[in-house]
Amino acid sequence: MSHFKILCQVPSDHGATFTKYKSEKTGLTVVLCDIEGFDDFGCPHTLEHLVFLGSEQYPYKGVLDSLANRAIAQGTNAWTDVDHTCYTITTAGSEGFLRLLPIYVDHVLYPTLTESGYYTEVHHINGEGQDAGRCVSGNDRNIETTRMFEVVYSEMQSSSLRMKRILHPETCGYRSETGGLWRDCVNSLLRKVDPAAVLKALEPVEENIISKGPLPPMQRPWVSTGDFPDVEKSSQETVWFADEDESMGTVMIAWNGPRCHEYLEIKALEVLSLYLTDSPVSVLQREFVEIEDPLCTGIEFDDTDHLKSTLRMTASNVPMEEIDEFPDQFFEVLQQLINKQDIDLQRMATIIEKEALKVHDNAETDAHENAAFICIRDFLYGALDGKDLATSVKDIDYLHQLANYTVQDWIQVMKKWYIDQAHITLIGKPSASFAEQMTEEENNRIEKQRTDLGEDKLKELQNRLEKAMAANDVPLPSEILTVFTIPSVSTIDFINVPSARNTTVNAAHNKVQEYINSDAAVDIPLFIQFDHINSSFINVSAHVSACSIPSHLLPYTRLFLKSIFSLPIEREGVLVSYEEVVKELSKDTLEYNADVGTGAGFRELAVFTIKVEVSKYTKAIQWLKNIMWNTQFTVDRLKIVASQILNDVPQAKRDGHGMVSACMRALQYDASKSISAARNILYQSTFLQSVLERLETDPAVVLEDLNNYRQALCHPKNIRVHVAGNILKLEAPCTSFRDFPLLKNEDILAPIPLAQQVLSAAGQCSGQMGVIVALPSIENSFSMHSVKGPHQFNDPNIAPLLVMIELLDTMEGIFWKLIRGQGLAYSCYLAADIESGDISFTIYQSPDAFKAFEQAKRVVDQLAHKEIDDINPSAVDGAKSAVIYSMVASEKTMDSAALQSFVCQVLKNMPMSYNRDLLAAVQAVTIEDLYRVLDLYFVPMFNPATSNHVVISTPAKVTDMQKGFEQLGFQITSMTLNEIAESGSQ
Repeated sequence: MSHFKILCQVPSDHGATFTKYKSEKTGLTVVLCDIEGFDDFGCPHTLEHLVFLGSEQYPYKGVLDSLANRAIAQGTNAWTDVDHTCYTITTAGSEGFLRLLPIYVDHVLYPTLTESGYYTEVHHINGEGQDAGRCVSGNDRNIETTRMFEVVYSEMQSSSLRMKRILHPETCGYRSETGGLWRDCVNSLLRKVDPAAVLKALEPVEENIISKGPLPPMQRPWVSTGDFPDVEKSSQETVWFADEDESMGTVMIAWNGPRCHEYLEIKALEVLSLYLTDSPVSVLQREFVEIEDPLCTGIEFDDTDHLKSTLRMTASNVPMEEIDEFPDQFFEVLQQLINKQDIDLQRMATIIEKEALKVHDNAETDAHENAAFICIRDFLYGALDGKDLATSVKDIDYLHQLANYTVQDWIQVMKKWYIDQAHITLIGKPSASFAEQMTEEENNRIEKQRTDLGEDKLKELQNRLEKAMAANDVPLPSEILTVFTIPSVSTIDFINVPSARNTTVNAAHNKVQEYINSDAAVDIPLFIQFDHINSSFINVSAHVSACSIPSHLLPYTRLFLKSIFSLPIEREGVLVSYEEVVKELSKDTLEYNADVGTGAGFRELAVFTIKVEVSKYTKAIQWLKNIMWNTQFTVDRLKIVASQILNDVPQAKRDGHGMVSACMRALQYDASKSISAARNILYQSTFLQSVLERLETDPAVVLEDLNNYRQALCHPKNIRVHVAGNILKLEAPCTSFRDFPLLKNEDILAPIPLAQQVLSAAGQCSGQMGVIVALPSIENSFSMHSVKGPHQFNDPNIAPLLVMIELLDTMEGIFWKLIRGQGLAYSCYLAADIESGDISFTIYQSPDAFKAFEQAKRVVDQLAHKEIDDINPSAVDGAKSAVIYSMVASEKTMDSAALQSFVCQVLKNMPMSYNRDLLAAVQAVTIEDLYRVLDLYFVPMFNPATSNHVVISTPAKVTDMQKGFEQLGFQITSMTLNEIAESGSQ
């Protein structure tokens, strides 16, 4: 490693030490980040989609993802921002990462970049005259990121692009929607991996670079061209977006921001934005959101991480009758703060203290992502010698400086950036007629394109497409995969989580249990599991069974959980205002939340969570008690929260992916039994409108209902408490609960409610249920299909089912090649939900969901009849490796490992070794096992008699898709979202 020179070594506040190397031979740059954890990142920057079609040394489409799967990963990923493209690989353990690294870098530096690759991957016209290609739908391989992009597109994507055009001149690349072609640099982010091993792995890369001859001088285009003039004059524009619901719009305001190395100024703006928006008592929330007739349901600031940043304020779900006046009202509120010198330094100090705690918390929970973005920013804009890297990671230092700011200092920050500067205002307004116009224009455009091209040209284009696909799909030689051996699972470092309970029945034998046993001054008849991790924080959560809530009260679930942390509290006979409650919560806690489910399912539980520093453990328990039992429902607060939820509904209904899931839940779950089903956003409009009416005419009924809801839910027999953190540092882990409501002698702990117990008739017995819904706000289609699967957590079919799912929909897997690869959908994926006993197949962002479904059916039938040989030893090994990665990833941080311990032992009622046992079962899966589960679960997925189906589509495609499904024997009924809500709530 002698030719790699260390440029700098920087300890940081983010849980990482950065070491920056540069090769004296080639200029190749490597950044190592020494982070605790199991996962490893590699982030080169270059073209996104075409890189995955092969490289100079590995000229085969999909070889990178296929090898990544064998490195105990789940393929690769990438995203494109305006100033860079980033490629990532996350592996469990370092062995596979080190072997894959030179192959990955070869793809980045020397991709094949063929014409056939461009034609299939970027854009083409198919034989039906339709535009297609995978880059037209988004530029991120990650589904969730693309889903967010699509939701934004439906409402504000045009506004965002217009904002860029106004802020940035034509000579500035920041006005572009996507982009960035980068080379000559690699940023690799690793955990505790031997630096010498990393640099050794890059030796063949360097040899290849040197073999190409002298390199041209390194160009840094954003450093030299990323600056641009400030906005000179304020302006306002209206941008229309398609939606049948014309009740709510969005306001976006933008200003020029600080330069990227003005770290103190950037941090000051971050803190100021939190002061203005972070809670119900913050200035802008109080003025615009926490009022009886909300002027918006959310208001937030963000900025771009560019050479010179852009500051943005977004107000979402603004009523149309208020939207034109909203910008003036916003600036009036800021001006009043300035005129009155109205900055609460005590609350500001609380925010700064919490931000410092979050730096440490992120070091435990999200260190890898933080480190990745620090390296990317340094690569794009930092000094080549690494000096800017040292100043970019001193968040705690900057927060300490801000703690000394005076009222005048904060007023000056607000004036400088938000008042004295010119700004751009864009108002996004929905339009039903625009939705119809878009549909008509798109149909006319395609029809004109077909006519202009003619039948002969369309056939020629289809032939060209098929030839390009054949050129791209040259089979990958099996020896490339087989020589890339899968690392042993023994190379993976798992996080050890010792558990203990406040009982001697079935107690564990470890030092944590001994410590709990020593705290026996008072008997605490309450179920508590303690999970010990090396953390500076403590999570205290109550997991509460909702089975005892009467059916007629279940629709209150969303209102109850959303309001519970922002209500007055009765404390020792004194009513503490909700404003004071929120302030005290902000001071005492790092995080707090009330929701259904754990993030790992179990959505029939209401879960109340509070996260604090270890020293505030007793306060966390006191807060949990006060929130669950001592909050006071008031008419004013309930009106405000109910109105907020109602105003959120139109935006939720513009999300195609979200609506396909909501519709399936509405049809498959019984809302008279299930809190998860009862809180479905589809039901909330009608119910909450009636609640608001009753709060005006007969409020006592609503208050009584909510108090009865609480009484039924928050009985000690329904509660299982989970405490996760450094248990050995707690002074009284058990007896701190002495004042908590406890079980009485006659109480029996309620069983854990499972999703399979609250299914509707259609959910209990799948078959002959299908609907299609037209959604004008989207330009494509989504679908979800379900079939019955294993419903016991120890079912021996779970392991082969997981491997079969991975084999089908992993990157470069069977569905990936034959559905995504043919442009039939941006993505599709399978999921097994053992708790509900369902297996789902989701088609995401497809030009025609029926054609994607039809192809999936064809593929499964061919596999079942062994007409295609894609279930082979090499593919199965890769699928097993990817399943192992996903299992390890579920425990990748200390918090998530502790949660998995609770989920496995308490909610699933499985042994502590459950995940390790399942991992062993995955490794033992045979090809015969896979064919068995294929016939048992996947063939029925495409049988009308055994599966349920929901399709959400742009209106122009509804009729054709409905006919397509019917021709295959599926009964698909066209319904509206309101009709589904009415049928599901009955």
